Formats: sequence, C-alpha cells, structure tokens
Amino acid sequence: MSASGAFAEVLEGCRPLIPVSLIGPDGWERLLDRARRLPRSVLDTYFGFEFRLGKAGADADLFVVCRPGTDIARHYMAEGARAEPGSPAAAFAATLREQAENPASFMARSVVSTVLEYDLADLPAGRPPPPPGIFLAPRGAGDGPYRHRDPAGLLEALAGAVGWSGHAAPLPQVERVFAAAPETGYVFQAGALPGRSPKAFRILFRGLANDEVPALLERLEWPGPMEAATGALAFMDDLVAYVAVGVDVTGRGVAPRLGLELYRGPLWFKVDRTIWRPFVARIEEKGWCLPEKAAGLLRWPGSERLIGPGGMHLVRQGINHVKLVIEPDAPITAKAYAGMCALSFDPQRRPPPS
Repeated sequence: MSASGAFAEVLEGCRPLIPVSLIGPDGWERLLDRARRLPRSVLDTYFGFEFRLGKAGADADLFVVCRPGTDIARHYMAEGARAEPGSPAAAFAATLREQAENPASFMARSVVSTVLEYDLADLPAGRPPPPPGIFLAPRGAGDGPYRHRDPAGLLEALAGAVGWSGHAAPLPQVERVFAAAPETGYVFQAGALPGRSPKAFRILFRGLANDEVPALLERLEWPGPMEAATGALAFMDDLVAYVAVGVDVTGRGVAPRLGLELYRGPLWFKVDRTIWRPFVARIEEKGWCLPEKAAGLLRWPGSERLIGPGGMHLVRQGINHVKLVIEPDAPITAKAYAGMCALSFDPQRRPPPS
C-alpha cells in the first residue's frame, strides 16, 4: 500500500459516517480520485468538505491543511519538483521552499499554515481538477501586534504561490481593504483561486461584532446589495456566535460578491449537533438549505472509532461554519464547511486523543 493510498483507504473507511445526501456515489468517485494523490499525513492534521446546501446533488469540494515542515508540505514540494516549470504546482512548491529555507521571508515570518481547496463538485468525468485555491493563515493575526502591517508581503506571497505574474489586484486596493477593518477586526486569512475567473484575492476579516459588519461594508465601498446582507445577518443574528466577512479584491477594487461566514462556536470539533440544530432549522426555513441537506448536516457532528485497512482511528467530525454568499441579482446561497480528522492510535499503548 502506497503512502498516498493510505489517505484514500482511511477516507473510504469513513464512508458510512458521511450521509449520502451530502456525498453520493459520483461525489465519492471524484473525492477518492483526489485523495489517492495525497499523502497519508493529511490525517495528521485535519481536512474537510464544502457542501452546497441549496443545490441538489450530493457532492463536495475538499480542503486540506498544509503546515510548514510537515510531511504534507514535503509532498507538495516533491509534487512541484516534478511539475512543469511555471505551473501552479511548481509555483506553490517554490513558495513552500522559501518558507522552509529563508527565515526572513514573509512566508516564514508571518504564515502559520496554508489551506488548499480543491474544486471537485460538478467536475466532469475524466477531467483533472483545476489547481487548488490557496489560503494563507497568518501567524498571531488576532493578538494585536500583527494586523497585516505588510499587505505587500502578503500579496507577493499569494501571487507567488499560485503562479500569477504580477498582482491581480493593485497594492493600493488591498491596502485600502486592510485599512477598513475596525479596531477589533483583523484579516485572518487571505487567498487566491487560480482555477476561477476573474483573478482576485479573497480577504477574510474576523474579530468583528455582528453589528459592525454593515459599517465595514460601507467603508469598503462594497458594491453589492446591502439590504440582502444586513437582512441575512439580522435573520441569523441570535444564532451566530461571531461572523467573518470575505470580499474579493480585483484590479478595480472590491467585487460585488460577499461571503458571510457564520460560526456557532470557536472550535469546530467541540460544537455538537444539538447546538447546530436551531441554526440548520433556520436556514432550511429560509430556503437556503434543502431538507435532505439539512438532515445530512445534522448527522455530521460526532466522534467514532474506526477499524479498517488503515488501522484504528478516532474519527472526529464537526461543522466549522456556514457561509452565505450574496451577489447582485441572485438569490442568497449557503455552503457548509465541515471538518474531519482521523487520528490513528493503538488502544493497548495509549488512550485515544481527548
């Protein structure tokens, strides 16, 4: 069994834990095809899925976490070494090498982890997936001293990671977005999606009170439908612990697309299905979530022991957040981001992780 096959085997073993309303046969085929190309070390951190709640069809996108110095980082570096020069895989490998070899680089100083998002839903049979979206999570973003005082460094790191020559969004546009954050807010993630168009950098704010969001959108001069955004926040306000705001920044400024990420608690694996039940009922009532997707989502959180070809694992599942996507002249859509980890253990030697 190859190292890369081990992740796919464990994921296949998790199949009974995943509701068929969320991932059906076609979705599993695409998911396992990607999983066979990823190393077992994905299991040492966590991975997850993006479910489109208002759309029929049971498939999901996949995201994985890549931290510096880990086996999965070395996997992407090796993959990039075999890739065509100038390709996204080669560009990302070069960025990881810089992080590992140059302690003065922005990546080494300021980035604690990278999230890669693979667009797999609706992928035609036989077509390879587009390059993953890459999101950088800065070190210590929420503790005050580091509040993206170096937007140029972040922009350069992201452009390099996805292989864009030059910046897709001029630096002044990005600086203006960072400057719009209130005193309590900060940029906790920034990403680029090379498989999508137009080219844009996605900037995500956290640390905002729910009632601070409208003022932030006004400072950003967000050109989308403000009533839809404020109405959605008001409708969900009593069920949201905190909100994150994601905007796309292009060469023309902030784009009309808006992502409102709604959280029920600080740690995805400690928020159980009971806490999510009224939230899921609310978005189903609004028509943002199909009934079968709502039922599947409520079955998601939990913890199970799994014994299979890959050994014994403690599998944890949790919902991280639900994102409402708001765009002009379009209905609001909802996506759930659900995490999973499969921690291997030998019960005769040590207890499973708590």
